[in-house]
Amino acid sequence: MYRRLVCLLVVGTLLFACKTTRVQQFDHPLPSPPEGYRWELNTAFSDEFEGEALDKSKWYDRSPYWKHGRPPATFRASSISVSDGYLQIKNQPLIPKNEKYHIAGGAVASVSKDAYFGYYEVRMKASGISMSSTFWLKNKPASQDCHFEQLELDIVEAVGMQKRGGDFHNFMKSNAHIFHTDCEGERLVKSAPNQAPVSPPVHEAFHTYGCWWVDENTLHFYLDGKYQYTIHPSTHFRSKPFNRPMYMHLVTETYNWEAPPTLEELQNDSINTTYYDWIRSYKLVKE
Repeated sequence: MYRRLVCLLVVGTLLFACKTTRVQQFDHPLPSPPEGYRWELNTAFSDEFEGEALDKSKWYDRSPYWKHGRPPATFRASSISVSDGYLQIKNQPLIPKNEKYHIAGGAVASVSKDAYFGYYEVRMKASGISMSSTFWLKNKPASQDCHFEQLELDIVEAVGMQKRGGDFHNFMKSNAHIFHTDCEGERLVKSAPNQAPVSPPVHEAFHTYGCWWVDENTLHFYLDGKYQYTIHPSTHFRSKPFNRPMYMHLVTETYNWEAPPTLEELQNDSINTTYYDWIRSYKLVKE
C-alpha cells in the first residue's frame, strides 16, 4: 500500500480540493490453507484505520489488561490517534511527570479476547527512538486459583534506535512465552524465541509481520509475506501449551534493559511515532 495526493480543480467555480487516497500497490499472499479450507477475514481483529478516530467497538485506546506500563514510560490514551490512514502511537514527555513515570507511551488493545488459531498480520513502521514498537497477543490467568498462568505470543518486538541490548532494529524478533506461578508463589517462565533479519531496518520502512497460529504447538512466522521460521512453545507444563484464546496488543513501551529516549528525541516528531497501516486477521473455514 502507498498513498497518493489527489486534487480536484474546477476553474469556473474556483473549487480546489485535495485528499489523500490509499492506492493498492500489492498485498502479500496469505499462507496456503490446508486442503478443503479457505481463509476468512476475522473482523474483530482487523482494521484498515481509514477513519479519523479509533474504532471503539474493536479497540481500547488504553489497555484495560495492562494499565500502566513499565517505568519510566506509562500508557496514555492521548498518545493514540488515527489519521492519514494510520493508527499512530506518539511517544512524548509525560506532563505532569512524577517520580515513577516521565514518558507517555501507548497501548492499544482489542475489545475481543478470543483470538485463537488463525493468521494475524500487521503492516508497521517502528519509531526511530529507543522504545518498542510491537504487535502481540496475550491472555489473562485462566482462574484466580493457583496455579496462575498466562500465555503470550509476540509476533514482533522492534526498537528503532538501539542504544544497548540485542539488535531489535535489524531483526524481526518473535517469542512464545508461558508465565507460570505455582501455589507456593514461585514464578517460572518458559520462552521460545526466534528471529529473522529485516531490511531496511524496522524504523526506516514499513514491513508486514505475520504469524499463523496453526495449533497448540505450532506457530509459523512471516516477514513481508515470506515464511521465516517456526516456533514450538515449551511443553514443560503440558503437551499442548498454547491452548487458550487471547486478546491483541499494539504497544510502545520502555524496556528495563534499554536506555530510554532523551527529551530531545521524544520531542522530535520525525522519529517519535509508530505507524500501523493496517491489521488483518483470518480464520480457516471449510470450503
